Amino acid sequence: MRNFLAAGAALLFTVPGPAAAMEIKTAPSGYVLAHEANPGKGYFDLMAQTIVIHNDENAPVTLGALQIDVMGDTGEVLSKTVKPDAAARQTRKFAGMAAQGLRVFLNAQLLNVEGLAGIAGAGAELADGTTLAPGEAALSTSHYFATDFHPASVAITVSYYGESGAAKTARLTLPVRMHASPIVYSAPLKGAWRISGFPNLRSHHRFIPSNEFALDFFSTGPGGVLDQGAKRDPSDDYGYGAPVLAAADGEVVFIIDGQTQDPDALSRREGESVEDARARITQYQFQRFAEDFRAAATGNLIVLRHEAGGSVEYSSYGHLKEESIAVKLGDKVRKGDVMASVGNTGDSTLTHLHFQLNAGSDPFFSRSLPVAFDNGEPLYIGEEPGYFMIFSE
Repeated sequence: MRNFLAAGAALLFTVPGPAAAMEIKTAPSGYVLAHEANPGKGYFDLMAQTIVIHNDENAPVTLGALQIDVMGDTGEVLSKTVKPDAAARQTRKFAGMAAQGLRVFLNAQLLNVEGLAGIAGAGAELADGTTLAPGEAALSTSHYFATDFHPASVAITVSYYGESGAAKTARLTLPVRMHASPIVYSAPLKGAWRISGFPNLRSHHRFIPSNEFALDFFSTGPGGVLDQGAKRDPSDDYGYGAPVLAAADGEVVFIIDGQTQDPDALSRREGESVEDARARITQYQFQRFAEDFRAAATGNLIVLRHEAGGSVEYSSYGHLKEESIAVKLGDKVRKGDVMASVGNTGDSTLTHLHFQLNAGSDPFFSRSLPVAFDNGEPLYIGEEPGYFMIFSE
């Protein structure tokens, strides 16, 4: 899942010259969120999610290296260099998806419903290589850093060359923040649930700006299994139909309802190879995304608006069971109120609840926020949540 554009304050430097400046923009903009995955252990991690390099000059330019520096409170620096060919490959990937009718994936990565035009201005297009014509842009995404110091800022420096071969640089510096919400959240479910997709390097959520800190809740049966083996009926999955609770007092501001799931389309068929099943399911999902991105991603969905201490945040509850939503737009809910049931609609092949916090009301196009629950009791031994695994004999 994916509401994201804030006006960023860019600190921009260029070598003196007659042309206009190369622009560096980011999504999310304005600042970078750091995360303390293991509090008290002395390290932090953060993502520089999406970097847009836009040629705002009146002549073509050629990209040089992109350097990202994470700087600490007391002068520490952790750096990463991205070669221009790597940025060009990523740019072509998003351009290719756009050409297939899936421009919405680019827009989501930019946290902007208008896509590149909303970031870099009308007429902006993605470049096809390391040379950017006037108005063209290149992208570099998903830059992960783990530091043993408290990060204070992130500096992004782009080197490039004008038509004459003159070397130039552009630089953008963003502050790093830790998120501390005055809103107190409780878990959106009761009982014991396996939490997956929490914000670590293995999470499929982590590299998407709108759900970087999202969580997936799965129920398990004996031995940690997630279903009873019959994959044609979602009711065979553990947790199907469990009550979904409001995580905090709030107001219902967005709903997607009426979505159903076709388990046959998302399951491997008799006699079908794993490779053929994967290709067929991927094509089916891409077609759904092209038709209705939001519904295809989340299925049935509820978004709540919360406010406390002058802060406003939004919680989302996705993949809800068919015909289970018991609230309507404008309803006021209290923490713990039952709003729907756990299901597997949308981009889901196994029953679970997708939960996330965002800074904006559109969970597809706004900054993701980390969440802490006031009523969680760990059921694992030790300090790491770990993963359920089955080992063959």
